[in-house]
Amino acid sequence: MTDVSSNRSQQKCKQPAILGIWRLGEVIHESSTTQLLLAQPADSVGSPRWDYVIKRAKSGTDHLEGSRQIQQSIAAASCVRHPNLIALLDASTTSNQPYMVMPRLEGEPMQSHLESIHSKPLPVALWLIRQLAQALDSLHATGWVHGDVKPANSVVGSRGHVTLVDLGFASRIHTLPNHHFRGTPEYAAPEALAGKLAAIPAMDIFSLGRVLWHWITRTEQVSQIMLEPVADLVQQMVSVDPDERPTAAEVGQQLLQLEIETLGRHIGPASTTSLTANRRAA
Repeated sequence: MTDVSSNRSQQKCKQPAILGIWRLGEVIHESSTTQLLLAQPADSVGSPRWDYVIKRAKSGTDHLEGSRQIQQSIAAASCVRHPNLIALLDASTTSNQPYMVMPRLEGEPMQSHLESIHSKPLPVALWLIRQLAQALDSLHATGWVHGDVKPANSVVGSRGHVTLVDLGFASRIHTLPNHHFRGTPEYAAPEALAGKLAAIPAMDIFSLGRVLWHWITRTEQVSQIMLEPVADLVQQMVSVDPDERPTAAEVGQQLLQLEIETLGRHIGPASTTSLTANRRAA
């Protein structure tokens, strides 16, 4: 009888936890403050599909910070809808366990592409960054700054679709800093690191410029005439003076123009000499 009760207790412990209307699956990522878990509707008993992701605060000493990040994510994501920005499907901020539900994204972090041994054509890199600029333009238009734009917070799908994720460090535009720096120093604007200015969209532009610079150093070799306009744009984006940086909309427009120009040169007809050599070889 004791063994039967023990088995039943073990089976009960093995049952997936329920949070709100969602059944929780395996943990797919965690930081010091939050967890990302696969999820499915609670009534999908026995379903092999886990098409959703739940973000929740971890228990422990950093629970309050994790809860704050989730509440900021919910507040920012509730204000904007854009194909290149992570979508908010469901959320709860009323309990001591706030959480948000997002679609499960197909793809891998942009950081993985930058670390790959295989370089990409310059037009592809420009296209990927342009999608981030479009997401930021939409976010800024609703009065929010992302606060942590970097390759690790950008998911690239198998067909090249980019999604900007993690709004945990988002701030309302013109919100004065009342806390220690939150973000990633490698990509943060100097005024954000100093903590002396209110949150402004130009801070995200600086970060995006740093991401674009990393892409330039990892793309296939191109001629100087193709690279110079891109380098000039990066220089504007990472200007020390925030007022000299272009807006996200302006960055998107310039990147689109550069995409068209570099793509034309990238796939343009071969030189007459090359064509003659190919004909002789044939």
